[in-house]
Amino acid sequence: MIGASRARRAAIVIGVGLVVGIGLGLRSADPSRADPPAEAARERLVVNAAKDADAALARLGADLVAARERAREGVARTVSGEAPAEELTAAADLLAASSDEAEAARRALLALDGIAASVEPRTPVPLLSYGGPELQLIAAQLRTSASVATLFVDRRHATQAVVEALGAALAALERNDPATALESLDQADTPLALLRAWENPPPLFGYWMGVSADLIGAARDIATATLDHDSAAIAAAGRRYAAAADRARGADNALAVTLSEEGSGVSATPVQRLAAIAGEAAAARAGLAPLLRAGS
Repeated sequence: MIGASRARRAAIVIGVGLVVGIGLGLRSADPSRADPPAEAARERLVVNAAKDADAALARLGADLVAARERAREGVARTVSGEAPAEELTAAADLLAASSDEAEAARRALLALDGIAASVEPRTPVPLLSYGGPELQLIAAQLRTSASVATLFVDRRHATQAVVEALGAALAALERNDPATALESLDQADTPLALLRAWENPPPLFGYWMGVSADLIGAARDIATATLDHDSAAIAAAGRRYAAAADRARGADNALAVTLSEEGSGVSATPVQRLAAIAGEAAAARAGLAPLLRAGS
């Protein structure tokens, strides 16, 4: 009986030891995971920080997209010859006003990065490469480009005014009205002065200016000779006009290329940079998706 009692007590001790051993064996060797409630609390910290960063990026992204669309509209207006300053300035104002949002989003991502590193060092966290000062700089560039784009549009209108003045003069000459033809040609003087003041114009634009000057000069000589009843001078001026007219189609093509390229390039640098930072904000927000899903 005594032996049996001792055997039962020994069996109980062994059983308790096995249960304790099994329990200890099931605990994680990683101290951060050894306490499930604490681990869950830490994961909630990461998720909450990710939500804060996502909200900040959403606000910033909305501002950047709005600014980008206004800037693109400004470029489109520049190319088409419409007034671009309002759109480009509005884009600059939106961008400058979003500088605080950029700083908030950047801080939120840095905070998330620190929290995630303490919980799970391998967790990838997106960051922003820019902050408020960069947005202020791009806004300043957009404001500068607004005045440059306005001048470009004025030049575009000046080229149209030259073409219209020449067309009106030719129509008057066909009606045998040389006096009106000269008055029409005088209307080209002011737009030509604006175009001649263009420092370092594109080479193709210079070609158009040369052909236009030849056409206007020959048309003026035809009108003057007609008033003087000088048939020889009329014939000579007519030959010069015909030679210039042969080059006119190529000059018109050169002007079209110049206006398209120059119009697109006026605001290219700040608009491209704005598009890039808007894309970066969107990509950063997309990078938060795995962390947000972990909390759902």
